[in-house]
Order: sequence, then structure tokens, then C-alpha cells
Amino acid sequence: MDNRTAIIKQPDNISSFNDVYKLQKEYQEALILDNSNPDFIWIGEHQLCYTLGRGSNYDNLLFSLNDTKYDVFKIDRGGEVTCHMPGQLVTYLVLDLKNFNKDLNWYLRKIEEIIIKILGVFNIDCHSRKGFTGVWIGNKKIASIGIGCKRWITINGFSINIDCELENFNKIVPCGIENCLMANMIDYNKNLNIQEVKRIVKKTIEEEFNFDFISK
Repeated sequence: MDNRTAIIKQPDNISSFNDVYKLQKEYQEALILDNSNPDFIWIGEHQLCYTLGRGSNYDNLLFSLNDTKYDVFKIDRGGEVTCHMPGQLVTYLVLDLKNFNKDLNWYLRKIEEIIIKILGVFNIDCHSRKGFTGVWIGNKKIASIGIGCKRWITINGFSINIDCELENFNKIVPCGIENCLMANMIDYNKNLNIQEVKRIVKKTIEEEFNFDFISK
């Protein structure tokens, strides 16, 4: 596979979900218009918010949409409701699957493999689960995946809980899975920090997709 250029953004500040979602859509549309445009990778953290996929069941939100205390976004991805917040590392991939494999199941499984490799660097034993999307440590979910795709150009991606307030997941049925327990990486490796995880996420994605990263 030839190397492909990708723009990467890794802000150190906590980012607004909506701002980054709009940015992804801009890069997706640019790739749809001209597939010689670069792919786009974003790695960072969000302010507390909840997002729902296209077919999400609103019953999985355990609070009222009229409650202005919470930011809720309905977005273009598969999957159910999830939560983003500081201490959770989110990675978005806007890439042209025509350059890799035009198979969404392959892509989902590829992301799971990438997450498992990332956690393996920190000596955390984790696994995927048949019939589910995401990555688990034992019976606790450590990473969630949600993707959208238009004309084989992907959007959204995955989140890994590093050292976040897991109580925020109590406001939802995470990913629509009843009694789903969530985990943080810090519970299994006390010596890690989010900047080091971010570095390994970047390195792993770069290697797995043969990217040449450029900043913009």
C-alpha cells in the first residue's frame, strides 16, 4: 500500500464537540469533491457532551432533552448514545476507504485492532467482543467506536477512556448496552498520562494506514 498524506490536528486544549464535528464534515466534503485531497485525523479531548447516532433510541438518554445542563448532539454515525468529556481521548478519522478497503465491517474491525494495539503498548490486556463494536477489559468497556460514511469517505471514529469521570456514563445506557460497565486506562496502568497515549495513538494510526502526516 502506498503512503498517503493526511492532515493531523492534536490540540492541547479541551475542544467543543460541535466545532470539531463541523471541521470533520468540511474535510469529508473536500474528499468527496476531489479524492486527491488529504485525509484528516483529529486527536484530542472534548468538553462534556452526549452524542447520538442516526438510529439511536432516545430512551437510552436517562435525562430530559429539556435539561439545559447537558449538551446533546444528534450526528451522522452508526451506534447508540455515548459520552465525551475531558480525560477521554477521542480520535476522528476522515479517510477515503477506496484507498484501503471498501468494507465497513473491515474498517470497524481494523479500528478495534488499532485500539487493542494501543492499549497493549501500556501492558493493558483487552479484547473485542463478538456481536459488539468496541473494546473491553474483562467485562468493562474501555473504548467506543462510531463511524459515518458517505461515498466511502469516513467520519467520526473512536474514544478511549484514559482518566475521565466515569460517573458521566450513568446518565445514559452506554452504546445501548444494558448494565454496561465502563473503565479507565489509569485503573490498569497508574503511570500513563494522556499525552503519552496521544503519542501512541498517532504512531499506531500512522503505521496501520501508511500515512505521511502533515500539520495545517
